[in-house]
Parts: sequence; C-alpha cells; structure tokens
Amino acid sequence: MLTREENEMLTQVGRGKPAGEMLRRYWMPVACVGELTDEKPIKAFRLLGEDLVVYRDRKGRYGFVGEQCPHRNASLAFGRVDEEGIRCPYHGWKFDCTGKCLEQPAEPASGGFKDKIKHTAYPVEKMGGLLWAYLGPEPRPLLPRWDVLCWENGKRWVEKHEVYNCNWLQPMENSVDPSHLYWLHGETAHLVGVVGKY
Repeated sequence: MLTREENEMLTQVGRGKPAGEMLRRYWMPVACVGELTDEKPIKAFRLLGEDLVVYRDRKGRYGFVGEQCPHRNASLAFGRVDEEGIRCPYHGWKFDCTGKCLEQPAEPASGGFKDKIKHTAYPVEKMGGLLWAYLGPEPRPLLPRWDVLCWENGKRWVEKHEVYNCNWLQPMENSVDPSHLYWLHGETAHLVGVVGKY
C-alpha cells in the first residue's frame, strides 16, 4: 500500500513533479494527422497538466502551443491559422510553431514589443499517422523510428479510444492485477476462458 506522498510522487505530472519531469523526456502522441483538416485545423487538449493546442498551418506545418494567449489569456482553440502560424481570436496576436510572436496588430510596430514575447511552444513531428510532441528539456531525443510506424509497405490504421479520466498509473496498475479479473468481471472472465479452449 502506498502512502499519500508516494502516490503523489508517482501520479502528479505537472512541471516540477518527479513523474511529470520523467514523462516529459519522452515523445508523446498528441493527435492523429487526419484530425486536423482545412475546416478544423486546431485541436485543444490537456497533456501532463498543461492546456495546449495542436494546429496545422496553411502550409501544412504543425505547431503545438499553450492554449491561452499570453496577452489576455484568450483561448487559441478558437484562433485562426494562416500560412505562418496561429492567431489569437481576441486581439489577433500571431505566433509561429516555436512560440515566437510574429504580429501584434493593435501595437505600434516601432516599439518592438512583439520581439519580447515568447509563447509556450513544443516541438511536434509527424510519424505513422500520428503527431508526436516533446515537452521536455533540450537536447531532445530523436523520435524513435519504430518499425510499425515507419513501414512503407502495407496498410496502417489508427484507432482512437476514449481518454481515461484518471491518472496515468491507474490503468497501468490495473493491467498487471489479475486478482481483480475474477472479482470485477466474474462470469465474463470465466466465459472468455471457456471460449478460449475451443
């Protein structure tokens, strides 16, 4: 049985938390390539305790940035994309995929204020029909070129399942817990065993 402190150490994934810092050192799948279309080029979600958006600009490049605009915290999930990046729906500030502020329409260009703004942004790469993001420190590792993601022959399909509304450890712990199979699934588990014999 874990203590409360041990449980929090293993399950809290925000910045500065042990599990969060460990998980940020891996590439994470964040979206299916086919989810981002010309009609819907932006997708918002939460990953490792951060609210983020992944988007595809009109040149087909992908970006992965913080959901809230650093100006007035408007949601970039309602933003617009163009050839260079994503634009905030509130005042039109535009950011590229590195978080660099490209434009601030209501600010004087002579002040250079846009050059002082850096928005949260993470690298994203496309592989195997998925978009992968890296939220950790540099230098980042190479995105592993696993054979099933890089095969050029054959067909590939990506299945998307419901997001579990729990911490990352609960489904992992459950997958190695054979005791619950009998008690929770009871007769269903028995039938699976019987069917498996034929």
